Amino acid sequence: MDTPEARAPAAHRPTLDIRDRRNRAVPVRIWLWLTICLIAVAAANAATSTFGREMGEYWSGSIALASFVAIAWYSVRKRNIWFSIRVLQFTGRVFPAAIQRRLVVLDRLETWRAFHLTLGMLALLPLSWHIATTTMSPLEALLAILVGLLFVSGIFGAMLQDKLPQSMTRFAEHEVRLQDVDAKVSATYREAEEKVLGHGDDLITAYISYIKPILMSDRSASRPALLMATLRGINPGERVCAAAAERIAESRDEKTYRELLSIAARKVNLDHNYFNIRLSTGWLTVHIVLTVLTFALLIFHVAGVLYFGGI
Repeated sequence: MDTPEARAPAAHRPTLDIRDRRNRAVPVRIWLWLTICLIAVAAANAATSTFGREMGEYWSGSIALASFVAIAWYSVRKRNIWFSIRVLQFTGRVFPAAIQRRLVVLDRLETWRAFHLTLGMLALLPLSWHIATTTMSPLEALLAILVGLLFVSGIFGAMLQDKLPQSMTRFAEHEVRLQDVDAKVSATYREAEEKVLGHGDDLITAYISYIKPILMSDRSASRPALLMATLRGINPGERVCAAAAERIAESRDEKTYRELLSIAARKVNLDHNYFNIRLSTGWLTVHIVLTVLTFALLIFHVAGVLYFGGI
């Protein structure tokens, strides 16, 4: 059927697919999905607390450990597709084409991410069984704290990935590379300096006193303020330049002063853009460090259990 969508250039369709693919992997918004999983875990834990205690610490610990390994497999798949290729090659020889296409879709990173988030929340259930059936040593208490921080960092990162792209694209400044942001910041300063040339002393004095400090500042707004601007979707440029805007009468050239204010606001928004880019990758560094520390302590924990258990 010849529809406008069918007539769209082929180059445009993959872009739309990539944009929507992550959202389709999870049936609802990320925060709602994580909340549903958490409520399900809490309800299941209340209903199976006796079962968890009767299971014993070895079985509950084994299930929790297996869950952690399965959760971590997403990181392996994201960095290396060797295993996925071999599995799909095998399934391609076994299953019909219709099923194989579904398996290929299931192997997408978006699907793996949804699996990573969902199992990450559901793993709290066997973990709660395990904690309830054992007395923690100082090492195990430290491990429990690391696991808690790992879950919190993962939830924060998932919600950030859900919120940040929408927040970034609401404003004019949404570069994706730090070097592009730095280049635009330098360009705004040069533009302001050129614009003020040849004007009266009152405008130059007002510019130097109120606007130039914003343009020259490495951090025109505090990190908490930029984070709140990201979460709430507000424009930090207008807020930072509000005090300078109140001095417009001192410039004796309202038109030019407003243009300079606009340049300063754009510089603040570029700082916000820079902060968002760093934020989008910085949380992952913390998450990876916590993952490495958690698995290191898990190895010590499992080795200690096997050794002192006489296995």
